[in-house]
Amino acid sequence: MKVDIIGAGALGLLFGGKLAAFGVPVRFWTRTPEQAAKLKKEGIRLAEADGTATVVDGQRLEAYPVGEGSRDRASDTAEWLLLTTKQRHIDANLLTFLSRIVGPKTKVVCFQNGIGHLELIGNALPGVPLYAAITTEGAKRLNESSVNRAGQGITQIGANGGMADLESPAESFVKMLEKAGFTALLSKDIGREIYRKLLINAAINPLTALWRLNNGQLLENDERIRLLRQLCDEGLRVYEAYGIPYNADMFDQIAAVCRSTSTNISSMLKDVQQGMPTEIDHINGKLVEMARSKGIAVPGHEMVWRLVRAL
Repeated sequence: MKVDIIGAGALGLLFGGKLAAFGVPVRFWTRTPEQAAKLKKEGIRLAEADGTATVVDGQRLEAYPVGEGSRDRASDTAEWLLLTTKQRHIDANLLTFLSRIVGPKTKVVCFQNGIGHLELIGNALPGVPLYAAITTEGAKRLNESSVNRAGQGITQIGANGGMADLESPAESFVKMLEKAGFTALLSKDIGREIYRKLLINAAINPLTALWRLNNGQLLENDERIRLLRQLCDEGLRVYEAYGIPYNADMFDQIAAVCRSTSTNISSMLKDVQQGMPTEIDHINGKLVEMARSKGIAVPGHEMVWRLVRAL
């Protein structure tokens, strides 16, 4: 069961490294030739939260830059393709590349935050089984071949659109993740989980990016909590207008995430610190777009969307 990993960032190295260590044939597709060469030469060093470390020899995996020799390897297609890039990297060139390397038995699993990417990829890959992954795994890439795992999270896998006939293949993938050392489960309502995570990210991430705070610091005073609650309440009004199901204790869940990841730096804050574009358009920007279509005012999300974009 060969697995392609597109995007050798923190999540890509974490999932690809642990699968390769378990013995799964893994092929990385990287943004640069330099990272591909380093992975083949040095392999992957994966440090767990308990201090243990695993080194995967470079001879046990494949690594190529995106686009290189894709036509030559068309007959060597993977059964599973894990797309672990950020949403902003999903452009026309990447979609064209995906269409070249998927085979008749390839199934695609998307790990992106926000919404809109599943439709984009589905349109580019008609007929290819498409799955969404929601994960609370925390990882930090130290360099092009080393990654630290912050702690074991939970990864949910579900078929795009809730297609029941796609559940059976996903069960084998979930079992493979479990054997490789992940806590994984099959979700029969991944759409609900996608929108749950969207609201959590839309409330926490922009505030941490603007105020330069760890997640837990959002709960340290009343002013921060008020704005966190405002973003939550505005998002729920949008969900109500669209008939999107949500839990009544959504704000409590957001606060619980702040506490359970109290020392974590959000991905949006990391992007701001590194001077990189963020995913704000695909998170708060999407909520603003949905609100405008229904004539709903979401001033909190409008504000943080514009402020983060201005960075």
